[in-house]
Amino acid sequence: MALIGFELNQEILRGGQRLPRRLVEAALAECSSELKVKKPVELSIAFVSEKTMRALNKKWRGHDYVTDVLSFETTNEILLCYPQAVRQAREMRHSTRDELVFLIVHGVLHTFGFDHVEPKDAKKMFPRQARILTKLGVNPRI
Repeated sequence: MALIGFELNQEILRGGQRLPRRLVEAALAECSSELKVKKPVELSIAFVSEKTMRALNKKWRGHDYVTDVLSFETTNEILLCYPQAVRQAREMRHSTRDELVFLIVHGVLHTFGFDHVEPKDAKKMFPRQARILTKLGVNPRI
């Protein structure tokens, strides 16, 4: 049983861009299992515009550009930028769906305190990420 619940805000996306709830549920169930979550956790996952993402990235990380995902550990929030995910999926030659699943998993790990800035931290985060993505049928090398 997945102990990671979620609220999903896809209001800015059009029909075919929206992620099916079952896909998000599956990703969070695998994250919950890999992280051995013991107590229920509620995440807020939302899609934001490029303008909003750039402003938030500048405010919180000091980077003045659009990023794909921002995670906030203290508030259990994950913000995704759909246009950036589309660009990255094209560059990497895989589906936007797989890119979004990757970004959700990546964001969840960040909300649980994992990071990859330092090599020692990346060695803890990336193998977990790869295991989760593999179980979801997403190439972990994207």
